[in-house]
Amino acid sequence: MSEQKQTSRGGRGIQCVVVTPETTVFDTTASFVSLPLDDGQRGVGLGHAPFIGRLGVGEVRVAARQSGGQTSRFFVEGGFVEVAHDTVTVITQRAVAADSIDAQEARRELERVQSAKAVGPQAIEERLKASEAARSMVRVAGRSR
Repeated sequence: MSEQKQTSRGGRGIQCVVVTPETTVFDTTASFVSLPLDDGQRGVGLGHAPFIGRLGVGEVRVAARQSGGQTSRFFVEGGFVEVAHDTVTVITQRAVAADSIDAQEARRELERVQSAKAVGPQAIEERLKASEAARSMVRVAGRSR
């Protein structure tokens, strides 16, 4: 599943940047950003109070600033977000554009993870995290069709 780089700047809105250690995946001006935090979903609009949060596994949605614009969606697997001065910076190990996710491959990965045996507390914890990530990816892929 490839990463997709998209860029668009200009005008009044929220600057949204999604970065991984390898690249800037997405950089645009938006009207609204929805984030999957560890403790639930959080929306960010223009003038939002500053905060730093820990990302969970799930979908980042970025609503285009211009009316009639489309919403860009990404699967992210943990990381951090900083919101300050109408800028949202998402820092994650993995960000995949929703429209580039192969839904069948995501379902196969979920089945593989769920059928894997896990013995011991650490292996069980790793399996639970992998299962959560695979389920989230299937959900994100399902919404893009």
